[in-house]
Amino acid sequence: MRYYTRESKVKTLLQKHKSVLLLGPRGSGKSTYILEMLNELSSETFIINLLETDSFRKYLQNPHILRQEVEYKLKETKSLTVFIDEIQKVPQLLDEVHLLIEKHKNRCHFILTGSSARKLKKEHVNLLAGRALKVSFFPFSFEEIDIQVNFERILKFGMLPEAYIESDDELVVEYLKTYAGIYLKEEIMQETLKRDIQIFSSFLEVAAFANGTPVNYLKIARQIGVSDQTVKSHYQILEDTLMIRKIPAWTFSVRKQLQKAAKYYFFDNGILNALTGELRVELKKSSYLYGRLFENFIVNEIIKYNELHGFDYHIYHYRTNHGSEIDIILQRNFNSVPVAIEIKSAEMPSYSNVKHLNGFLLEHKNAKACVLCRATEPYEENGIFFYPFEYGLKKVFELCG
Repeated sequence: MRYYTRESKVKTLLQKHKSVLLLGPRGSGKSTYILEMLNELSSETFIINLLETDSFRKYLQNPHILRQEVEYKLKETKSLTVFIDEIQKVPQLLDEVHLLIEKHKNRCHFILTGSSARKLKKEHVNLLAGRALKVSFFPFSFEEIDIQVNFERILKFGMLPEAYIESDDELVVEYLKTYAGIYLKEEIMQETLKRDIQIFSSFLEVAAFANGTPVNYLKIARQIGVSDQTVKSHYQILEDTLMIRKIPAWTFSVRKQLQKAAKYYFFDNGILNALTGELRVELKKSSYLYGRLFENFIVNEIIKYNELHGFDYHIYHYRTNHGSEIDIILQRNFNSVPVAIEIKSAEMPSYSNVKHLNGFLLEHKNAKACVLCRATEPYEENGIFFYPFEYGLKKVFELCG
């Protein structure tokens, strides 16, 4: 398979003179990467940072100024690349971008970055209808770094570039705590939830502890004293601001009654630990916390690998009302082979630890099953494959066919 990084897909599209809408969580390195890449482009560049107060106010009050500025620059150059950072802060600019792409499609290209799709959706603005290709951007992935170096540190602090690169653990802890605080202040308060900030803060902590488990909206609502609809809307905010990823339930079973509640996973282990207050907790390999963080890490790497390689596989979880549970079901489409994936943080899990996978294989004759774990070499037992997780993260997609 071809090697990919977070950046390679963006670079490929820009080399083909396509405009790009790049969406990723704050701190994932979008702006840094784009600014470095602009130095490699042959065309002239125009950079707008909407985090700058004066730029934000100017374009918010008069979005059409963008068109005037761009067209003036096009009088002096054959090709122009316009980089607008944090486009969701002034979503009305997308209409101007749309017009400029149509009018100057061979001469003017845009790189738009954002850390939230919520305001774009909320405002019902023009999302460019394919004129700017949407690309997801993530923290570091296992393909970009040597994951075995300080793996426990990665499990604890995650792979946001600033947390990963910083060698002082105390500074990393403060960075991640500040990140969570800034998120509350800048994202939630901007969503007109100022009066509910304490409730949302409580919800965030509960949601973090519910990470990776089928969500019971009513139970969470009772815990924090709101309605279940409020809880659902809060989860939607987390989805739209790219803090979590929803994993729906796999329901394609004719014999078993299945639980249909979704699971949610926070996008980064460091942020998850910041929200649960466990950044300073000692991480022991045999502990429940280690297993929980290992699962969150693996699920996020499956999501990254799927999107960075453009596979578009469907990712589900599986659980019956009788308690049989499988962490991930990976499937190309309804008619393709489902791959059941269990995630175990042990170094050498045995068949007895995952024998419930056989029930799934018996019910779905063409299905395949595997375990992603910390083994050093792959092995097979009773038709179930046990993979070292780095190798297995790639192999599971091959099993789908």
